[in-house]
Amino acid sequence: MKCSTYLEKYGGHAMAVGVSLKKENFENFKEEFEKYARNSNICDIIPVIQIDEEILLQDITIKAVHELSLLEPFGEANKMPLFLYRNLKIHSVRSLSEGKHIKMTLQDNHFYVDVIGFNLGYLAEEYQIGDKIDIVGTLEINQFNGRESVQINLKDIRKSYEK
Repeated sequence: MKCSTYLEKYGGHAMAVGVSLKKENFENFKEEFEKYARNSNICDIIPVIQIDEEILLQDITIKAVHELSLLEPFGEANKMPLFLYRNLKIHSVRSLSEGKHIKMTLQDNHFYVDVIGFNLGYLAEEYQIGDKIDIVGTLEINQFNGRESVQINLKDIRKSYEK
């Protein structure tokens, strides 16, 4: 492992890491780690999203979302399915919680869906009503005032290339 010179032990999995080092080695480890990060062009790394399926809004029903819960529990070894939706029109867009989150309603023909993007509030400035977008997200049931509706939990977004 890179930067392990000063570590007593280390380990973990894709979503977590643990390290142990002696206090007197901390500054040396920090310096080695920061040098490695600077020289690794970390800013050039492009994350890849593994999409499970492309679907249309008309395919989404409350029943289908409930059926997805049969695949639980979700976690590192059993990730929640990610779905791609293309060429959706923004019907409404706004930020929530003082700009921290984004809330949208998207349209595909006569089908509408609510979308929530946690910690993605800055995107509300980049997209406008009428824009065509592609999104990736997970499906959830939103319960509000005793009513259930399907909601997409937004993971990624881009302007659509389709017209």
